Amino acid sequence: MRAQAAARACVVVAAAAVLAWLGVMEYNARTLNRGVETASEMFTSGATREGFRSAEADFRDARLFSPDATPDLHRAVLYRVHGRVPQAIALLEVVVSREPENVTAWNVMYPLVRERDPAAARRALAARRRLDPISFRGR
Repeated sequence: MRAQAAARACVVVAAAAVLAWLGVMEYNARTLNRGVETASEMFTSGATREGFRSAEADFRDARLFSPDATPDLHRAVLYRVHGRVPQAIALLEVVVSREPENVTAWNVMYPLVRERDPAAARRALAARRRLDPISFRGR
Protein backbone atom coordinates (compact mmCIF):
# COMPACT_ATOMS: atom_id res chain seq x y z
CA MET A 1 0.00 0.00 0.00
CA ARG A 2 2.82 2.41 0.87
CA ALA A 3 4.61 1.55 -2.37
CA GLN A 4 1.49 2.42 -4.35
CA ALA A 5 1.09 5.72 -2.51
CA ALA A 6 4.76 6.57 -3.11
CA ALA A 7 4.40 5.69 -6.80
CA ARG A 8 1.31 7.90 -7.11
CA ALA A 9 3.11 10.74 -5.39
CA CYS A 10 6.02 10.39 -7.83
CA VAL A 11 3.61 10.46 -10.77
CA VAL A 12 1.93 13.59 -9.41
CA VAL A 13 5.27 15.35 -8.90
CA ALA A 14 6.45 14.35 -12.39
CA ALA A 15 3.17 15.55 -13.94
CA ALA A 16 3.42 18.87 -12.11
CA ALA A 17 6.99 19.33 -13.36
CA VAL A 18 5.94 18.55 -16.95
CA LEU A 19 3.01 20.97 -16.75
CA ALA A 20 5.26 23.69 -15.35
CA TRP A 21 7.79 23.17 -18.13
CA LEU A 22 5.05 23.25 -20.77
CA GLY A 23 3.88 26.54 -19.25
CA VAL A 24 7.38 27.98 -19.52
CA MET A 25 7.66 26.84 -23.15
CA GLU A 26 4.29 28.40 -23.97
CA TYR A 27 5.33 31.66 -22.30
CA ASN A 28 8.59 31.71 -24.29
CA ALA A 29 6.78 31.05 -27.58
CA ARG A 30 4.20 33.76 -26.98
CA THR A 31 6.83 36.27 -25.90
CA LEU A 32 8.99 35.51 -28.95
CA ASN A 33 5.98 35.88 -31.25
CA ARG A 34 5.06 39.20 -29.65
CA GLY A 35 8.62 40.44 -30.17
CA VAL A 36 8.58 39.37 -33.82
CA GLU A 37 5.24 41.10 -34.37
CA THR A 38 6.49 44.30 -32.73
CA ALA A 39 9.70 44.26 -34.77
CA SER A 40 7.75 43.60 -37.98
CA GLU A 41 5.45 46.53 -37.28
CA MET A 42 8.48 48.74 -36.67
CA PHE A 43 10.08 47.73 -39.97
CA THR A 44 6.93 48.41 -41.98
CA SER A 45 5.64 51.54 -40.26
CA GLY A 46 8.87 53.15 -39.14
CA ALA A 47 11.02 52.47 -36.13
CA THR A 48 10.14 53.92 -32.78
CA ARG A 49 12.16 53.91 -29.62
CA GLU A 50 9.27 52.38 -27.68
CA GLY A 51 8.81 49.65 -30.28
CA PHE A 52 12.52 48.85 -30.23
CA ARG A 53 12.53 48.60 -26.45
CA SER A 54 9.41 46.47 -26.45
CA ALA A 55 10.75 44.04 -29.06
CA GLU A 56 14.13 43.87 -27.34
CA ALA A 57 12.47 43.14 -23.97
CA ASP A 58 10.29 40.44 -25.52
CA PHE A 59 13.32 38.75 -27.10
CA ARG A 60 15.20 38.90 -23.79
CA ASP A 61 12.20 37.46 -21.92
CA ALA A 62 11.74 34.70 -24.49
CA ARG A 63 15.36 33.65 -23.90
CA LEU A 64 15.09 33.75 -20.11
CA PHE A 65 14.14 30.11 -19.49
CA SER A 66 14.95 28.66 -22.90
CA PRO A 67 18.13 27.08 -24.22
CA ASP A 68 17.03 28.02 -27.76
CA ALA A 69 19.13 30.73 -29.43
CA THR A 70 16.32 31.96 -31.71
CA PRO A 71 15.40 34.92 -29.48
CA ASP A 72 19.06 35.97 -29.43
CA LEU A 73 19.22 35.79 -33.24
CA HIS A 74 16.12 37.95 -33.52
CA ARG A 75 17.61 40.44 -31.08
CA ALA A 76 20.86 40.55 -33.08
CA VAL A 77 18.92 41.35 -36.25
CA LEU A 78 16.98 44.02 -34.36
CA TYR A 79 20.28 45.55 -33.22
CA ARG A 80 21.70 45.46 -36.75
CA VAL A 81 18.65 47.14 -38.27
CA HIS A 82 18.86 49.89 -35.67
CA GLY A 83 22.54 50.55 -36.29
CA ARG A 84 23.77 48.81 -33.17
CA VAL A 85 26.13 46.55 -35.07
CA PRO A 86 28.71 46.12 -32.26
CA GLN A 87 25.92 44.89 -29.95
CA ALA A 88 24.67 42.53 -32.66
CA ILE A 89 28.16 41.11 -33.20
CA ALA A 90 28.76 40.68 -29.47
CA LEU A 91 25.47 38.82 -29.08
CA LEU A 92 26.20 36.60 -32.08
CA GLU A 93 29.66 35.82 -30.66
CA VAL A 94 27.95 34.54 -27.52
CA VAL A 95 25.59 32.41 -29.59
CA VAL A 96 28.33 30.82 -31.71
CA SER A 97 30.50 30.20 -28.67
CA ARG A 98 27.59 28.27 -27.10
CA GLU A 99 26.48 26.71 -30.40
CA PRO A 100 29.35 26.48 -32.89
CA GLU A 101 27.12 24.44 -35.23
CA ASN A 102 24.44 27.15 -35.49
CA VAL A 103 24.61 27.97 -39.21
CA THR A 104 21.96 30.67 -38.87
CA ALA A 105 24.08 32.56 -36.37
CA TRP A 106 27.11 32.33 -38.66
CA ASN A 107 24.99 33.48 -41.62
CA VAL A 108 23.75 36.51 -39.68
CA MET A 109 27.24 37.28 -38.37
CA TYR A 110 29.19 37.12 -41.62
CA PRO A 111 27.86 40.29 -43.31
CA LEU A 112 28.24 42.21 -40.06
CA VAL A 113 31.92 41.39 -39.61
CA ARG A 114 32.94 41.19 -43.29
CA GLU A 115 34.09 44.83 -43.47
CA ARG A 116 34.96 45.37 -39.80
CA ASP A 117 36.96 42.34 -38.75
CA PRO A 118 38.65 40.24 -41.47
CA ALA A 119 39.66 37.48 -39.03
CA ALA A 120 36.10 37.14 -37.74
CA ALA A 121 34.83 37.19 -41.32
CA ARG A 122 37.17 34.35 -42.32
CA ARG A 123 36.05 32.36 -39.27
CA ALA A 124 32.36 32.96 -40.06
CA LEU A 125 32.81 32.09 -43.72
CA ALA A 126 34.70 28.91 -42.86
CA ALA A 127 31.95 27.88 -40.45
CA ARG A 128 29.29 28.58 -43.06
CA ARG A 129 31.13 26.47 -45.64
CA ARG A 130 31.66 23.66 -43.16
CA LEU A 131 28.06 23.64 -41.92
CA ASP A 132 26.35 24.21 -45.28
CA PRO A 133 28.68 22.84 -47.97
CA ILE A 134 25.95 22.52 -50.59
CA SER A 135 25.36 26.27 -50.62
CA PHE A 136 29.05 26.85 -51.22
CA ARG A 137 29.68 24.16 -53.85
CA GLY A 138 31.68 25.58 -56.73
CA ARG A 139 32.48 28.88 -55.04
